[in-house]
Amino acid sequence: MAELKKENIENKKSKLELLKEKKRQIENQIKTIQAKEREKERKARTRRLIENGALVEKYLNCENVEPADLEHLLLKIVNIPEVKALIQQPKE
Repeated sequence: MAELKKENIENKKSKLELLKEKKRQIENQIKTIQAKEREKERKARTRRLIENGALVEKYLNCENVEPADLEHLLLKIVNIPEVKALIQQPKE
């Protein structure tokens, strides 16, 4: 009888260890998936920034303009009333 209790306790401990290991594996899988999602979002943002920067250079002809000067120019442009109205229009 005592042997059965001891065996039952050991069996429960091994089940507990297996469950803890599965929990660690699942947590690691979650971290891996979250890291991949963050990387995907970061790459998408980087791509968008590069594309938008290229469009600004193309249409404003400002390949040789310093970033501070470009920012000053963009601030002037976005403060033009007609431009503000266009920017604030709801997107379709």
